[in-house]
Amino acid sequence: MRSSVFTVCSLLFMSVILSGCASIPGDTGAEQAETMEALVKRTLADLYKQEPATKEQVENSVGYVIASNKITKVPVVGAGSGYGVGINRKTGEKTYLRMVRFDIGGGWGARSVRPVMIFQDEAKFKDFIDGEWEAQVGAEAAAKMGDAGAAGGSGTGDMADEKGYTLHFITDAGVSATATAAIIRVAPIKLKDD
Repeated sequence: MRSSVFTVCSLLFMSVILSGCASIPGDTGAEQAETMEALVKRTLADLYKQEPATKEQVENSVGYVIASNKITKVPVVGAGSGYGVGINRKTGEKTYLRMVRFDIGGGWGARSVRPVMIFQDEAKFKDFIDGEWEAQVGAEAAAKMGDAGAAGGSGTGDMADEKGYTLHFITDAGVSATATAAIIRVAPIKLKDD
């Protein structure tokens, strides 16, 4: 019991520390924008290579979100933080985001994950990038595919229509397999002033 309380307290402390580290790398707004553009290009290239059908999903979407998250997990609980960008397909407008994640479930270790959310529902996309919606993820699994891994979170077809989005993960380091219930909180942020 005592070790469980210590683990939960440690994780909460780690969540606070990680949320402070969730800023976009770069000393100026221009450098931060370049960092995000490189993240989007690299992530979409990896996603399309591993799951070719997602290219059409992105092209037909109302918008999509690409992020870079660092996750640390000990048995039963985990926490992570990161940054990302939501891109409106109609207008091209970009909304920069800070993300904090809390997991409950099996697995352990530290890893980098690039989640991709492809939205078919405009209201859900807007709510997400405005920080008014939490993503709740279940049964996440990723397998090694070359130098990166990918896992589809919600699948396609009727299920995607029901939820209004599909969720995919690109992992940067090897095999990652967890049975997790995760809550992801998102808040819009501004790039640094030049």
